[in-house]
Amino acid sequence: MKRIGVFIDLQNIYLAVKTIEQKSKINFAVLKEFLRTPEAVVTMSVFTCYDPEYKSQIDFINHLGLLGYRVVSKPLKKLPDGSTKANMDLEMAMEVMNQAPYLDEIVLITGDGDFTPLVNYLCSLGKFVRVIGPDVLTSPDLIRACHTFTNLNKIDGIFDINP
Repeated sequence: MKRIGVFIDLQNIYLAVKTIEQKSKINFAVLKEFLRTPEAVVTMSVFTCYDPEYKSQIDFINHLGLLGYRVVSKPLKKLPDGSTKANMDLEMAMEVMNQAPYLDEIVLITGDGDFTPLVNYLCSLGKFVRVIGPDVLTSPDLIRACHTFTNLNKIDGIFDINP
């Protein structure tokens, strides 16, 4: 049976959706259903940082776990100048590289062009690489590097959130 690994750059997607759609949130149940296929075993991992002082963020990542996503998270870092650092790119790239030998297809849900070298590496291994991201905020280099690109905004119901 075919094996597909899905890796979601939550910060990148959250900020892109907030920028494009203003108030929209992603319906992760719809996204999961969109990615399922009866011909494959599909594993889904989400990479995110969170602020331990905001219960709503912790509740949200717990919700993703209950939906069946593997959640890789860490607390964001507060820097001496008062700013914060919240980046999971390296953790996501390492996870993809570690799982790649066991996967037939790799799906990256991000618009971040920093993942272009990773996509090129995966393609050199003979892996089929699909990127899902917001078309206007996805790096053209990333789109050109992958085998197929899906505009996140074109997934039916992706922004439908039940109150």
